[in-house]
Amino acid sequence: MSSRSTTSSSIASIGSIGSVGLLVLLVLGCSEVRGRKKIQEANELYKRGRYQEAVTAFEAAETLVPNLPTLWLNKGYTCRQLIAPGGRDPQSRRAADCALAAFRRLAELSPGDPRAEQLTVQTWFDTDNFATLEKTFLERNRRVPDDYDVVHGLQEVYYKWGKWPQALEWSTRAAKLRPNDAEAQYGVGTFIWQVLASHGGGPDMAAYDPRPKPACEDGPSAPRAAKRRGRPDEPEMVPPPPPPAAAPDDLTGKTRLELADKAIAHLEKAVALRPHYGDAMTYLALVWRQRSFGLFAEPAAWQQAVDRANDWQKRASAERGGKS
Repeated sequence: MSSRSTTSSSIASIGSIGSVGLLVLLVLGCSEVRGRKKIQEANELYKRGRYQEAVTAFEAAETLVPNLPTLWLNKGYTCRQLIAPGGRDPQSRRAADCALAAFRRLAELSPGDPRAEQLTVQTWFDTDNFATLEKTFLERNRRVPDDYDVVHGLQEVYYKWGKWPQALEWSTRAAKLRPNDAEAQYGVGTFIWQVLASHGGGPDMAAYDPRPKPACEDGPSAPRAAKRRGRPDEPEMVPPPPPPAAAPDDLTGKTRLELADKAIAHLEKAVALRPHYGDAMTYLALVWRQRSFGLFAEPAAWQQAVDRANDWQKRASAERGGKS
């Protein structure tokens, strides 16, 4: 009798636990359904461009499905939409913090998902957080010095940070990691061209001609006191006007020539590795023209650089089928 009683009591107890467990499962199931519905609502708001409302909906879903990776991925995407270019205003900073926190949670839930890391880096770039980017990429480089993507990433960080000498250093390192890759060599050449073009290599320099000009004695620009030199039948020559003034951060003289020569060496190597590399030939023409801006004091050398630029442009046109 007591034995049966004990057995009956135990069965009741087990039955009670099973009911509680079932209730918990039902509650959890309902929470997940509600959470997924909230995510769908947030996604619809995102598609309609109502990003702040979408973030609020994602936040409501967090208490219901906190371990769903899709929630954090989509919330991070949405927060990024609220970041203004440069991301320096308070609202953008808050949006960036929201996105970064979401991507951290995504990384915790899905360690193998590369999007968490990629989107974190993109968000740092969105907010010009170059110090964090520098620290992150330098740490990666110390761990794996030969990782081309990391080295190239450091070039991008420093270039966008406005530190072009450091960017050039890492660009050159990237090319050394791939000495037989024409595109890696091309990358250094085009990068240097960007630096030269943005530091004293604009249209005003391209329009300047440093060669002396024949004097037009009947014209209004002829000097009143010009004296004919040399043979009587030689035209009178007058010096050109001064070249365009250089800005404080312009690259001039020896510095410009050395950088141009470095770019030319890499671009010529790219053409040697890929003989029909039309894009590299185009940039060789552009770099030779940039080099000429450092030779205004030497008209003959300036003309030689211009001629080299024209020769490379003709070769590039021929490669593209533009030869007449």
